[in-house]
Amino acid sequence: MDDPERYIGHAIAAAWLIVKVAIKIGSWRAERAERPSAGAREARRSAPWGSADESADEPRGDPPPAEAAPRGAASRVAAPFGAPQAPDAARLRAALLRLDELDRSAAALGEAVRHERANRRFAGALTTFVPREIARLRAAAGAGLAAPEVEAATDDLELVVSEIAVLARQRRDASLLPELGDADALADACYAPVIAFARAEGLPLRSGSPVTQLTRFDLAIWTGFIPTSIAPIFLPADFFSTPLRWPALAHEIGHDFLASVDGLEPALRRELGLPARRERARPLALEDDRAGPSELRRVFGAWFEEMFCDVFGALMFGPAYVLTMSELFFQEDDPRASLAIQTDAGGARYDEHPPPHLRVLVGCMVLERAGLGEAARALREAWARRHAEVELDELLLPAGRGWHPFPLSPFTETAERLVERLYAGPLVALSGFGLQDISGLDYGPHEHQEGLRARDALLAGRVPAVRDARALLAGAVLAAHQAPERALLILTWARAAIPALGTSERRPDAFAPALAAPSAALDRRAVTEALLFREALLPPRALRARRRARL
Repeated sequence: MDDPERYIGHAIAAAWLIVKVAIKIGSWRAERAERPSAGAREARRSAPWGSADESADEPRGDPPPAEAAPRGAASRVAAPFGAPQAPDAARLRAALLRLDELDRSAAALGEAVRHERANRRFAGALTTFVPREIARLRAAAGAGLAAPEVEAATDDLELVVSEIAVLARQRRDASLLPELGDADALADACYAPVIAFARAEGLPLRSGSPVTQLTRFDLAIWTGFIPTSIAPIFLPADFFSTPLRWPALAHEIGHDFLASVDGLEPALRRELGLPARRERARPLALEDDRAGPSELRRVFGAWFEEMFCDVFGALMFGPAYVLTMSELFFQEDDPRASLAIQTDAGGARYDEHPPPHLRVLVGCMVLERAGLGEAARALREAWARRHAEVELDELLLPAGRGWHPFPLSPFTETAERLVERLYAGPLVALSGFGLQDISGLDYGPHEHQEGLRARDALLAGRVPAVRDARALLAGAVLAAHQAPERALLILTWARAAIPALGTSERRPDAFAPALAAPSAALDRRAVTEALLFREALLPPRALRARRRARL
């Protein structure tokens, strides 16, 4: 019996192997049929809640309509009960269940924030944007969008809801709300001219509500949130300990402005003769230590976004913005770092940030163009004194493991032309205007005088009577520069003049000291006397009952 038993065992093993091979072949065919089409892949790439590192030169569209579903989708969706299903059918059902749960949680959070003064601005994203995108995703899934695509898009939507939950939770913290409210007020003041200009000129501005968040990151803005109309700005841990970081909010809002107006960045690049954003600049091809115009355009193409935001920031805060750059960029232990043109980790592309020396010079160019030439000269001289050990008429290009000095003048000449066009226009992408024509954006001599008044009040130990939040913080930066040992106290006084968003704070009166609201102690005797006084003033009880009967 041993031989027949061995034969039967081998036969069973062979049959099981054949079954496994058949299952593998069926799974491979199903996966091939379920592979997302070009339209489905485009829907994922162009999801409106895409990440911040997507190219601004590429349009972001909506998910594909039902008629653009992958071939064979209709037969799979309409398969009768009990028919064989694709391997990812269970994943698709799980993803749709996640969407149902996300829809409920977003609705609950939206209803909660609608009743909270500090968080009402998030209600629209939770009750309009998220449900709309969930409906689109369900329709795309019904039209045949593959389960992995649905899962990835669901992850993005969950990220939106979770980020809004964090923003709302921070504003429910009674100790954190006044600080974030002041930062929000400054961000709103920076964005208000942009919103007014976009509405007046019919520019498609998709973002309009900057909101700050205390994080462990460096100062940055999340432009991937643009379709929600919310622009989260990440604040570093030391943001509320010094005024120096506050003007940098304008730089981040410049990023959002550039990204949230559909087509603005690529249109500006075309007008200025710069390459597209996706073409990150390769290291300069030098001929006899010279770089031709086309080579310089490639480099400035990599730097354009940061340069635009520096011009925007200098327009917003004037000398205080350039002073902030000077303080934050200078490295006392290595002054030559201000001249270095950095590359990416592999050394194949230039970094998107220009060297600090060029950025400070660009800020001074904006000040001179705005009529603040004396302040620009003082800032350049102070910057030069801090770099007395190095040559400021050259930049350092990476060369192997070292650095190669290169004349500064070709870079400054190109930068001057770009600054002039951005500042004065005409730019078709901005309806024929320049940035100086955006009402309320230009920090000119009048705003500078307001900042100086705020500076003098803060140095004298007073809460300034200045009303413009930008001038208040500009004055705080100038005051802290003169009295760095009192920087935190100066920031506290400056913030006292700003009504924090989402709170009951009011602006101090410009002509009289702010008065604290009187407080009354309610003890048992006071309550009893109030009730007795009320009874004495009311009509007799019989007349009150008769009046109710007539009603």
